[in-house]
Amino acid sequence: MQAQDLMSRTVVTVRPHISVGAAAALLVSRGVTSAPVVTAEGVLRGMVSEVDLLRAQPVPDALTTTPECSATAADVMTAKPVTVRPTDGLADVAAVLLDRGVRAAPVVEGERLVGIISRHDILSFVARQQPTTAQGVRPPAAAS
Repeated sequence: MQAQDLMSRTVVTVRPHISVGAAAALLVSRGVTSAPVVTAEGVLRGMVSEVDLLRAQPVPDALTTTPECSATAADVMTAKPVTVRPTDGLADVAAVLLDRGVRAAPVVEGERLVGIISRHDILSFVARQQPTTAQGVRPPAAAS
């Protein structure tokens, strides 16, 4: 099993020039925690996450409005994100994600983004491989 067998080919991405506020709105609306930053040609430039965006965007208190932030995705992204190749083995991909402490990694061919793979993708695959009862779930452990 390789990264290309489990990766998502439809990826939520942002352009380098997008504002921090717009990038945050996109991540929230799509229900993702990070997104690759790519050029119009699909070349990976970095990765932007909730953490990056929260650090850049001032958070208002109850009595103020959110101050405007002039930073862009390119300003706050991780410029050299953890990446994997489509042909990387699944065990290797899982090890990279765990060792580097990232939830997801862009899948690249050269510099071009071709997909994304997450810990959740791998865990879902592992879970599907486990035997289950006829109802589709494991019985709870007996209480002692």
